[in-house]
Amino acid sequence: MTAATLTSLPLQNCSFERFGTAIMPVEDMTPHGDVDAQLKFEGTDLRYYVMRLRHRPPVLASMTRHQRATQCLGSADAQPWWLAVAAPELLPEELGAASVQLVQVNPGEAVKLHQGTWHAGPFFPASSALFYNLELGDTNLNDHNFHALTAPIRLMLDRSLGETNR
Repeated sequence: MTAATLTSLPLQNCSFERFGTAIMPVEDMTPHGDVDAQLKFEGTDLRYYVMRLRHRPPVLASMTRHQRATQCLGSADAQPWWLAVAAPELLPEELGAASVQLVQVNPGEAVKLHQGTWHAGPFFPASSALFYNLELGDTNLNDHNFHALTAPIRLMLDRSLGETNR
């Protein structure tokens, strides 16, 4: 049996509002508005840090979600990256190739995930990458809801998509 494959859509063209907020560059002094990320944290101990990740193969085998907080991610070294996402209302057994979207996030862009959004990644081609990460201080201990998929999904990381949108 052949494994399913997901191809990516650019962040600005994928109806990301189902999963969170696409954070795009705005001019300095732009007033607060609807395009800004609305943050929610059920706890007071926030953690904002630069996270170093090692390369992972582009295979989606599991997904995670955080019910108590929104999570914000952006490249700290200005590289394109990919995130697999699925709607927060999905039950774990509903996660699969038909319900997951692979999103390409280009340099200068970031994401805020809704509470409960299923996600996996970031994925990237380099041996390691740096990411700005805003979450609860105990997210990985007390709000890390993990689900292994019944069948792995291959991820097509297409770097040319972001280059054509600049």
